[in-house]
Amino acid sequence: MNAILDHTGRPMQKATVTQRGFHGGNAWQASSYNHPDMADWVPRSVSGQSALSQEREAIVDRVQDIARNDGWASAALSRQLDEVIGSGWDIAVDLRENALNLTTDQADELSDQIEEHWTDIVYDPGFWIDAKRQGPMSSVLGRGYRHRIADGETLAEICWDEDRGGPLATFVKLIDPARLSNPFEEADTLTQRDGVEIDRYGAAEGYWVRTQHPDDDYVWGAGSPDWVRVPRETEWGRPVMIHAFEADRDGQFRGVPPLAPILRKLRQMTQYDEAELKAAMVNSVLAAFITSPGDHGEIAEALTDKEAADRHRQFTADRFGAYSAAPPKIPAGVAHFLYPGDQVTLTQPGHPNSGFEAFFRTSLRNMASSIGLTYEQLTMDWSQVNYSSARAAILVIWRGLTARKDMFAAQFMNQIYRAVLEEMFDRRIIKLPPNAVSFEAAPAAWSRVDWIGPARGWVDPEKEAKAAGLRMELGISSLERECAEQGLDWKQVARKRARERRFLVSLGINPDAGKQPPSAQPAPAEESPDERDARENREAA
Repeated sequence: MNAILDHTGRPMQKATVTQRGFHGGNAWQASSYNHPDMADWVPRSVSGQSALSQEREAIVDRVQDIARNDGWASAALSRQLDEVIGSGWDIAVDLRENALNLTTDQADELSDQIEEHWTDIVYDPGFWIDAKRQGPMSSVLGRGYRHRIADGETLAEICWDEDRGGPLATFVKLIDPARLSNPFEEADTLTQRDGVEIDRYGAAEGYWVRTQHPDDDYVWGAGSPDWVRVPRETEWGRPVMIHAFEADRDGQFRGVPPLAPILRKLRQMTQYDEAELKAAMVNSVLAAFITSPGDHGEIAEALTDKEAADRHRQFTADRFGAYSAAPPKIPAGVAHFLYPGDQVTLTQPGHPNSGFEAFFRTSLRNMASSIGLTYEQLTMDWSQVNYSSARAAILVIWRGLTARKDMFAAQFMNQIYRAVLEEMFDRRIIKLPPNAVSFEAAPAAWSRVDWIGPARGWVDPEKEAKAAGLRMELGISSLERECAEQGLDWKQVARKRARERRFLVSLGINPDAGKQPPSAQPAPAEESPDERDARENREAA
């Protein structure tokens, strides 16, 4: 066989081929087990639900415990509740006339009727909408969302009882998510996962609910626990059980509290805070030590000479008797007696730590970002923020809060609204026009509704109000949208403005007096964001 020659005429040397993947480091350091920072990181591969089935109970118990005993954890849950729920949600019905075979006037009239009857029912002074009759619908909504952020999920049953009393037979019963579990603590199966019964597609079709909370098993007269199966819905689609949570992964059937990822750090922050407080308390104590006269010679003589021992004993008794009769007093301090010859050496702990505030502030920022809030919203400390940064932060955070509100509305409030609306149609509380599509034929179209939550608020009311008016003039916004962002119902605003105008006219007062046309108003000097920040910093200084 002839050799292959190179460009010099010499036979070419046989090259050594290195097999790829068997030599050298990892292409991705994220998969390396040789890197010092990654060598001992060997996580377990888990599915969306297997990660929770055995660990969710401990996570929820720890979140509930720290929320009860730590101010920052409690504030995190309260701020979330205030930003998303506020004092409750107002209803805004917007029926689609084409889908329901209605005219525009009929759709508007029915929307107003539904809103009025809904408000009368859910805010009845008898609190009939709540199974425990502890408050109106806003109270049920607030407690439900509190479970959502503390337990990771909300569980409620839409009940029916015609003999209970109240305007309707429909009412809502909140259920502690701790009661949702497999009957008699059985292991998970392919069709039953942590109390949730699923079909072949993975959709929930039933829930196994404990008759009492696990911690109430030992209450006098509670009896042995039992489990009741509650269907997800009736045969005709009326919702029965509400299970509201946001799944992070496919195949997840239970919720996770938002504080779970930072629970370990939050616990360490609590311990660090307590340690600094205790150290500051110790440093604030004024201590004095009284050293008794005496030396080793006197003590040695007292051990061998009876008379010397008697003298030493008598001297000690007299000294302590004198101090008992007239103890030394130090304002806000403590005096201690030392044995003859003993000394006290105090350490210098260096507390409070000079970097404590900066470190704790950084930790709180981490905590706030994990639950979808700004540091300022969590701590109510607005001393280090200017208009531009506050405005930018609110806009970003508001999108996240709106997404959470819309998801909870779809899973919780919309289900309750559908059930209540169905009964209102069934009882002929709301009568449909002759040609309208029935509720049974189009329940989704009839159940279209928006919920007006808490106001976003204004950082600069004058500038942002002008911007809202400009958006409406340009046709890129509406009165309904602008009012909803401020937690208002545009119909109520319009009706109240009309009523106020009629009242002023009846008194002979011109309601337009003092108003100037837009062209007559002097245009304010334009101020750039940098100029505004500089001015605010000067004013703050």
